[in-house]
Amino acid sequence: MRHLRPVGVVAVVAALFGALAVATTRGGPVALLGVVAVIGGVVRSHRGAVTVGAAVLALGVLVAGVFGSNTVSLLFGVAAAVLAWDFGHYAVSLDTSLTEDAVTQNAEVVRVAGGTLLAALTVGVVSVSGLVVAVPAVDTLTATLLFAGTILTIYAVH
Repeated sequence: MRHLRPVGVVAVVAALFGALAVATTRGGPVALLGVVAVIGGVVRSHRGAVTVGAAVLALGVLVAGVFGSNTVSLLFGVAAAVLAWDFGHYAVSLDTSLTEDAVTQNAEVVRVAGGTLLAALTVGVVSVSGLVVAVPAVDTLTATLLFAGTILTIYAVH
C-alpha cells in the first residue's frame, strides 16, 4: 500500500470486532485467520486478500453459530465481516486509483458512517425481531440461514 488510508484502518478494526464477537467459541481461531488476511490485503492493496479474509472471518462466525453461539454475536460478527470487506475494498480502490496526495477523508468518512449505520440498523432490527418472535435454539440450519440472510440484507441495501 502506497498510502495507508483511514478507511483501511477501519476495515481492520471491523475485522477485529468481528473476530472478538466469536473469540470464545470454536469459530474464534478461524475468524482470527480472516483478520490476518484482511490486514494483509489492506496493507498490500490486494482486493483478493481482503475478500478471502472477510469470507474466512464470516466462516468463523458460521462455525460459532453451528456450535451454538448466541444470535446477537453471530449478527454482529457477520455485519463486521461485511464491513471489513466493504471498507477494505474501498481502501484498496482509493489506493490503486488515486495519488498519495489525493484528499479523500470526506469520502472515507461518509463511506464508514453510512456502512456502519446500515450494519447497526440491520443488527438492531434483527435482534429486536428475535426478541419479539419466539426463536428456537440455534442449530445448524438456523445459523446458516441467519448467516446468509444477514449477508444478503446488508449487501442488497448497501
